[in-house]
Amino acid sequence: MSDATTEAPLPTGEAIAPIQEQTEVTIRFDDQAMATNYANVASVASTADEILLLFGTNKGWAVPGAEVSVALSNRIILTQSVARGLLDTLTRVLAARTGA
Repeated sequence: MSDATTEAPLPTGEAIAPIQEQTEVTIRFDDQAMATNYANVASVASTADEILLLFGTNKGWAVPGAEVSVALSNRIILTQSVARGLLDTLTRVLAARTGA
């Protein structure tokens, strides 16, 4: 197989869009409007298109046979691709912390 390429002439009036080169993108996280909440309970739910993360706080003691009330404070709705990225990142962070 040859590395040489041939180019066919373009029909009159047809233009080629310029090829965009890859450039670095800098992401700046703006935390001016960010709220911080503590959670000691987390749950996951899903729909066909989204993953829902539910966070809350259990303020009571677990007594056998008693109902435990959890005050939910946040619901984060993720697309499946963002949830996969979050899973990968959490896996790497936890592995680094536990030495696994």
